Amino acid sequence: MGKNEELPWDLFDRCILPVIFSHAAAVILSTILNTLYISQVSTFTLFLWFVVCSLGAVFFYHNLKVTAAGKAILITDCNSKIGYALARQLDDLGFTVFAGFLSVDNGSSKKLKEESSGRLHALQLDVTSENQMLAALDYVQENLPHEAAGLWAVVNSATWAPFGEVEWLPFTVYRQAAEVNLFAVIRISQIFLPLVRKTKGRIINIVSILGRIASPLRSPYCVVKFGVEAFSDCLRLEMRRWGVDIVVIEPGDYTTGKTWISNTELLSQARHMWKSMSEETRAEYGEDYFEQTVRSLETYTKGEETDMAPILRCLTDAVCRTFPLSRYTALTRAEKTTSVCVRSPATIRL
Repeated sequence: MGKNEELPWDLFDRCILPVIFSHAAAVILSTILNTLYISQVSTFTLFLWFVVCSLGAVFFYHNLKVTAAGKAILITDCNSKIGYALARQLDDLGFTVFAGFLSVDNGSSKKLKEESSGRLHALQLDVTSENQMLAALDYVQENLPHEAAGLWAVVNSATWAPFGEVEWLPFTVYRQAAEVNLFAVIRISQIFLPLVRKTKGRIINIVSILGRIASPLRSPYCVVKFGVEAFSDCLRLEMRRWGVDIVVIEPGDYTTGKTWISNTELLSQARHMWKSMSEETRAEYGEDYFEQTVRSLETYTKGEETDMAPILRCLTDAVCRTFPLSRYTALTRAEKTTSVCVRSPATIRL
């Protein structure tokens, strides 16, 4: 997605209610003033005054930012392009970053350490391992900045994106998708929430537009992202009394390709899936149809390099804003239109 296609939907969403309330207030006030013969000011004039004042307050409120000094951030799955880039960016802004890797001995971990300041810590953190998550908690507690009461933010970015039609997939694929994409988010949140509550910080979960839009060949991914959306909404209600923000980041479909899965992994999944099918299923679907389907998915992994600027902007805003939105969407115009259409009543879509 080119930068010229990126739209600030988050700010638009924040402005909708003030505009609606400004119109309602203008209608009510002008009716009262005219009825009591106090003033003959028009509804439109009052509306303009209310809009200017309310939107001015919104822009001020929206742009308040926290200081990075003394604030610590935990990011899971920094093996991924998004996790890695976010760790670099937040380190550059002055935050203390705890970057979780599947292995702290791999090249990505060492490269990130070399490129970053001494504030960045590389952690051994497999989000499917209870022992590693608890060990990460101990390490974070021991290495927080001196002035920090706890963690300012936890960013759950671990993602595994399998594909395939329902009849093709072994049930173990659904189980693994749930372990990485859903259960890990829940468990990481449980473990680190006490530290986040101490700072009245935020939990940030990277979901997907596919968490609200069904898609063929993506049922494991759609199912678990629906689950993360629901978990985030429930947790937000529970954490309101503690002053903790729960934020979901919704990348569009353009970031579900090379960002999360390489062409090599795609083909590896395809080979494993074909071998695991029953003879009957292979015969019913046919190898030609299967290969054609796999080739159609290669457009996600062989296209242009993903522009991660929109999702990084949303993630940075969620960390840095004093009052973050509950949902950020990095969508093109076409993706936003699709999102609106699929959430409309079935009678309208027909």
